[in-house]
Amino acid sequence: MGTTLGDAGVNIANFQLGREKESGNAIALLYVDELVSQDVLDKLTAHHAIKQAKPLVFNVD
Repeated sequence: MGTTLGDAGVNIANFQLGREKESGNAIALLYVDELVSQDVLDKLTAHHAIKQAKPLVFNVD
């Protein structure tokens, strides 16, 4: 993930990792400084270990 995002010029500001249960599926939440293009999301999901990649936007005022 880091290499793919870095090659696209996307800076990872924060990274959280968790899983649903022991030996279960993992979830990674990456906080980035700019929007990630669909092309980069497609490159991420092309990896066999990544099932889904989608942007989440939180508007915090």
